[in-house]
Amino acid sequence: MAMNRRTFLGLGAAGAVAAVHAYGTTAATASSLAPADAPTQRFAIGVREYAWSRGSRRLTTRIFYPATGTPGGNPVVNAPIADGVFPICEFSHGLGGNPESYAPLVRPLAEAGFVVPAPVFPTTSSGTQGNVQDVYNGNQSMDVSQVITNTLALNTTAGDPFAGHLDTTTGVGVAGHSLGGMTTHGLLTAWPDSRIAAAVPFACVDMGNPSSTVAAKVLFVHGDQDTLTQYSSARQAYGELPAPKAFLTHRGTGHDQYIWSGYNHTQTVATYVDWMRWSLYADTAARDRLPADATSNTSTTTWEAVLTSLPTGPIVSLRSRASNQYVCAENAGADPLIANRTAVGDWERFDLIDLGGGAVALRARVNGRYVCAENAGANALIANRTAVGPWETFQRVNNSDGTTSLRAQANNLYVSAGNAGTAPLIANRTTIGPSESFDLING
Repeated sequence: MAMNRRTFLGLGAAGAVAAVHAYGTTAATASSLAPADAPTQRFAIGVREYAWSRGSRRLTTRIFYPATGTPGGNPVVNAPIADGVFPICEFSHGLGGNPESYAPLVRPLAEAGFVVPAPVFPTTSSGTQGNVQDVYNGNQSMDVSQVITNTLALNTTAGDPFAGHLDTTTGVGVAGHSLGGMTTHGLLTAWPDSRIAAAVPFACVDMGNPSSTVAAKVLFVHGDQDTLTQYSSARQAYGELPAPKAFLTHRGTGHDQYIWSGYNHTQTVATYVDWMRWSLYADTAARDRLPADATSNTSTTTWEAVLTSLPTGPIVSLRSRASNQYVCAENAGADPLIANRTAVGDWERFDLIDLGGGAVALRARVNGRYVCAENAGANALIANRTAVGPWETFQRVNNSDGTTSLRAQANNLYVSAGNAGTAPLIANRTTIGPSESFDLING
């Protein structure tokens, strides 16, 4: 894996440690079983510790889980497991952290009905010297795979309290912050685990090319002023992955403020938990809540998502009624689109992708990139984006004369072949005329 894909994380850079919460009292174990379903209630939290290992690497793992009792208290050691069958969602701590220091991200999952194994990594947890190479050489990603294997095995381990309580059919979730986020992304790329169905890397960097053996729904969460794990690297990782995927940006913030109570913590947790509910419980109501979860504070967050795999066609060319010339991804997509070509070649062909509900995206055949209403429609359209978000989404309008107009979702204005086609296309018109009307020609 080329090192220039990643930002190296030095000792002390990642994994801010919050106050450790006491476990509380010990309780006896007991349980009865119920079918797996998306819970509607909040659970109390139990915790059990397992002394596992992978070869010579000690993997002390604390498993947090839905428990009987009154919600809202500290985790109770060996508390009775709540009735039900629950999905598994592993969590990886950052440098100098441990499962307790990441309580703001671990506890909400257990309260929502997930079994959360959280390993204490042997070289990057609190009290260690912090060997960050164990992330770059894949040790921590392979540690997580071992923890997943061991946790799944508990479902059929006679006498273990988790026996019969673990969902082993829908895949598992993984999440982590900073070095833990990189560990998580490594499981999708360089050290893939095909059992993963959902992933949330917080503040990660790009750990490599996506693996074709992993089909996971992936949510990235990052601060755009992060100086420890570069935002641009996470954006690259996002662009490389296929849908379903999403990106929650905390604007104007750094490496971890949005995780702890306070700054945008509510948006982080609501989005993260609903992502896992959708991915592992097939909870479509949770999926539909995601945009509101992420943008309840719209002044400081940005939500981008492609929640369905995109079809590939049909291939079309767009001929402007104003100039009778074809729209071109000028300079192989490096320059703004302009309706100035008399014939159709590679630069004039686009995949017209149906996003549902009348929404479409255009992907230039010449470079495989999506047309963007740049700067929320204030700048000319350009085919330069690797993923579909609001700026790459257009509402298709079928006009009575057989032409098509495109209204940008970013600003609700129509795309116009400016100055009768002599100027670049821009989404800046409130009404439809010849400059906003295009013949869509297949092939």
